[in-house]
Amino acid sequence: MANVGKILSRGVGAAALYFIAKDAHVNGKVQADCEVKTKGAKAAAYFMENTMTMDRPSITKSRMKDWVFKKELSQNIRGFVNSFTGYVKGFVKTLGQTVLPLGLGLTALLAKGNVLTKGSAIGLLTIGLISFFKDGLGLGRHKNATLPIE
Repeated sequence: MANVGKILSRGVGAAALYFIAKDAHVNGKVQADCEVKTKGAKAAAYFMENTMTMDRPSITKSRMKDWVFKKELSQNIRGFVNSFTGYVKGFVKTLGQTVLPLGLGLTALLAKGNVLTKGSAIGLLTIGLISFFKDGLGLGRHKNATLPIE
């Protein structure tokens, strides 16, 4: 019977780590997309503004600035770097927000002691139930006073 409890505890820990990793990955992708778009737009605005100003009229400088602007818009390095940094920011932010379930999941999965493993699994199930009732069903949340009451 002790083996069944240990297996169930480790299964709960593995499931918790899966869901945390999945959320972190999705949030990382969303943050990466946001980072690419915002920083790309800022860079495009900067280089566009650069093409619009000159210290004196010159067709050569104008063409040079247009060439630089087109090269800056067509390069991929900035997008790759911004995507990578955005993904890391989103991933790490999610892991930071879920540090308690992450720790309990790791403990349930990797701990040697039977009591520690089962205690972590019980803690994870408790957090899951609280999350289900609070976030899933909306119980225990303050009602928004601006919504009309029917």
